[in-house]
Amino acid sequence: MRDEEYLMEPLAGQPERKPGNQPGHPADSALISGRLQRTTDELRILEQLIVSGDFSPRILSEFRNAVDSIRQTARVVQMWVGLQQQHRDPYSAISALSEDRVRRATQIAKDLTIDLQSLEVDFGTEGLTELFKAIEGLQERLAPLFRGRNQDL
Repeated sequence: MRDEEYLMEPLAGQPERKPGNQPGHPADSALISGRLQRTTDELRILEQLIVSGDFSPRILSEFRNAVDSIRQTARVVQMWVGLQQQHRDPYSAISALSEDRVRRATQIAKDLTIDLQSLEVDFGTEGLTELFKAIEGLQERLAPLFRGRNQDL
């Protein structure tokens, strides 16, 4: 099951998604609102466990990155809705989303570099070939942006 499918799947006791119950529909908003409230409650409980727990700093770092990603996404969605309510162009919020994706990709690349140096990731790691190809493609598209900018890069 893909992440999007899991996120939109009803929780126990919630109505199942039907053809008339599509994104943007009032019943869909109620489903999302309920999930957001339950998740907020769960995060508050988890916060107390984190404060009193003893676990790997790496796990905590990954959790912090995930929470930060969710926070940034919520910020962009809030900007989008606010701009729509003001009858302004909501697509200006997209640049904030792109900036966040660049920041997250940078952090993931740094984390993977550490994993490679510590031998936690090797050629046997699933998806490594696809990652290599994706990074190559990204580098090819980034290189023209930096030509003539700074020779120290």
